[in-house]
Amino acid sequence: IYQKMKRKIMILFALGCMTVLGAGAVTYAYLTDDDVKQNEIRAAENKVHIEEEFKPPEDPQPGDVIVKKPWVVNDSKIPVYVRIRVHFSDSRGESQCEPLQIHRKWSRQEDGYYYYDNALAAGEKTEPLFERIQLKPDLIKEEICPFDLIVYTESVQAYGFTNAETAFAALDGGKK
Repeated sequence: IYQKMKRKIMILFALGCMTVLGAGAVTYAYLTDDDVKQNEIRAAENKVHIEEEFKPPEDPQPGDVIVKKPWVVNDSKIPVYVRIRVHFSDSRGESQCEPLQIHRKWSRQEDGYYYYDNALAAGEKTEPLFERIQLKPDLIKEEICPFDLIVYTESVQAYGFTNAETAFAALDGGKK
């Protein structure tokens, strides 16, 4: 009898332990929750390019108007601010031309760059910086020499900035 009693107590004890552990597991499962989210963050690419309409003259004459319309296209998926620097390949080129007529949406700053007034949305393009180059009418035909007009552009993301000047000042390390 003592053996049977001991066996029943052991079985009851084991069942009690299992009940307590089972209830504990159910309670733990009920009172806890777990979830994992993996967030992938990618930096947006800031990319622009220059397009232009350009019709070089075959035989340049004093006073000729040369069609040249450079503009910037935003190839990014984010809005950007843009600026352009323009310079002649040498001083002879600049001395042969009338001053460039800059479009009203562009403004020249102290650093020598022309800043576009608005941020460009993805896929947008600027107005042309200028539309023509005009040779001075008082040039002597035989003294007209070849030159290049170089157009260089830079861009910076628009997020976090209210205008192009502050965006580029941050890019330039506070220098303007």
